[in-house]
Amino acid sequence: MPPRNQSQPTCRQDEVLRELKRSGPLSVRNLAAKLTLSYMGTKQHCLTLEKRGLLSSRNAHQAAGRPLLIYALTRKGQAWFEGTDDALTISILRNAQKLFGSSSAAKLLLLYFQETTEKYRTQIPTQATLAEKMSLFAKIRDEEGRMTELVPGHQIMERHNPNLALHKAFPEADALEESLVRQILGSPVRRRVTSLGDQYEIHFELHRTFQPET
Repeated sequence: MPPRNQSQPTCRQDEVLRELKRSGPLSVRNLAAKLTLSYMGTKQHCLTLEKRGLLSSRNAHQAAGRPLLIYALTRKGQAWFEGTDDALTISILRNAQKLFGSSSAAKLLLLYFQETTEKYRTQIPTQATLAEKMSLFAKIRDEEGRMTELVPGHQIMERHNPNLALHKAFPEADALEESLVRQILGSPVRRRVTSLGDQYEIHFELHRTFQPET
């Protein structure tokens, strides 16, 4: 949910923000095609959002022709999608540490991820093939608002983490989420986060895509 102290964008502007969140940086032409809007209409929405600090723009040079105008979410635009529910969860975990010791937060997080794993298992048959499990898992996560998709090379990619603030406050949640995906898919998995300016992507890479560390 967007912060309540910001004025709401129009319906079309909200579509622009969501498409850039889901697809990553796009040219005006590609964005217009995805939204089935005119080029000029899309550009005007982007200009308005840029003035509000929600988008940034850059020129991408091509081998021939004019440079492409590329728009992407800014940090402020990224924050538009971040929920506020984690504030209570983070407060509870930190108070648990004060009352019951530093390891108490990790134990509570472990219980949460174990419960979530069991929830997914009720929706993803253990006898399903790996490809079927990946497809079902991606569908469930996308329905949770994580903007999830399958990508070539046996990877699941997400462009939104509703619990981003929680993961920042308690980095151990990254490993717990990686373990969750590994258990559901029944295959070694590595969780990797990549940055695209102020946007990010979370990749769950299956073992066959692992590359040696350099």
